[in-house]
Order: sequence, then C-alpha cells, then structure tokens
Amino acid sequence: MIIQFHKISDEAHTITVTRSDRTISVKSLNSRSFLFHDLAHFVLEIEIPLKSGFWGSVADGADLDSANCDGADLLTAERIAGPFQTLVKNLAPASSYQHVLDGALTDCTHTDKLASAIHERVRQVRGMWRATPYGDKMELTWPY
Repeated sequence: MIIQFHKISDEAHTITVTRSDRTISVKSLNSRSFLFHDLAHFVLEIEIPLKSGFWGSVADGADLDSANCDGADLLTAERIAGPFQTLVKNLAPASSYQHVLDGALTDCTHTDKLASAIHERVRQVRGMWRATPYGDKMELTWPY
C-alpha cells in the first residue's frame, strides 16, 4: 500500500492511501492532532512488526477514520502509538522509546535494538516531512 501525506499547511494535511487492490481512501486531518500519531503508528508497526495494527487494517480495507479497524494487533498498536506520538513530535532519544517498549512488550527481550531502529526510522520520516514543500506529498510504502 502506498501512503501519501499531502502537506497543505502547518495545521492541515491529507492522507491518501492506495491499496494493492487499487482502492483509494482519502482523509483530511488537523496536523497538530494527528500527524505525529499517524507517523508513530507507521514506524512502530513496521519496526516491531505489527502487521495487523492500524496501517495493516487500512491496507485490508478499513477506513482512515478507524471506524472499521479490527486488526489483531490494533490494541497493542494503539497502546504504544499514544506515548510514541509525543516522542516523535519531540525528537526524543532512543532510550525514551525503549522505556515505552519495556512497559508495552513484555515478551520482547531486545527492546534496546528495537528502540534504536525505531528512533532511526523516526528521524528519517521526520526529515522527509520537513523536506516536503507545502502543496507537495511525502510518500511512504506499507510493506505488508
């Protein structure tokens, strides 16, 4: 699935997803409320991986407004994305991600490596977003 974040202004963006079956969903959002939350979901769901979280549910046909999201990993994804959105927004160090992971993933023994990978991907995605001019799009690929 291709996910496009269209930068309208500092306050607004639109997300367009094109699924593998060629169906398209579009949602306009307030960036201050949703941008870092959606990016947190993307990064953590790829790195952990949580193939059936928010983005996996959208890839399977769920609406972008979460109305019919029902992936098996959705509760875990939401439990982690909440605290992660603040870390993404504030460019927190890897140790902050590790602290959240230690509390949320009790069966994971390598949260230090996972936290470092998440921190690096956040850095990359944030850089891509900052480099995206107003009126243009940042494109991410959902691999699952």
